[in-house]
Amino acid sequence: MSSIKTIWPVLLLCVVPHMASAARVIEAGAIPFAAFLSKADFGQRYPGKEVADLSTLESGWYVIYEHEALSYYFGPVLLESTGKDYLGQLTQTVTAAVDQRPSIQDYRLELSYEPSQSSMPSGTSGNPSNPGNPNTGSGSPQPAPQPSIWSLFKRIFGF
Repeated sequence: MSSIKTIWPVLLLCVVPHMASAARVIEAGAIPFAAFLSKADFGQRYPGKEVADLSTLESGWYVIYEHEALSYYFGPVLLESTGKDYLGQLTQTVTAAVDQRPSIQDYRLELSYEPSQSSMPSGTSGNPSNPGNPNTGSGSPQPAPQPSIWSLFKRIFGF
């Protein structure tokens, strides 16, 4: 019983109807908590926000979960490697939810750099994303990090 209680947030993502044209943007830091917070606690702690136009998303890497009319974008994340870690965590959580409820089918998990060229206004073109490989983004370049004390340390110590 406790395993079903702990995956409520993911089951919520899978079965609660949502507006098909909008996406819910939730901070990526919520992904680890989806595995053990109750449905109510997760919704209260990470309400997210509705975004009707994906071209208005803040630039960065997003872990995307889509199922039927649901679209959840977890992000933005500055580094692709961090996004891959979050994608792995969400994949494990969703797999556990599907094991508990096999009727959940045809969902999609993906790491993508947004706003992608496909969500940009017409007149722009770019490389299409590779739908066969969920660990790759849309091919958009990663934004240059802002200079900080940490980037100085990384340059000095060769990280």
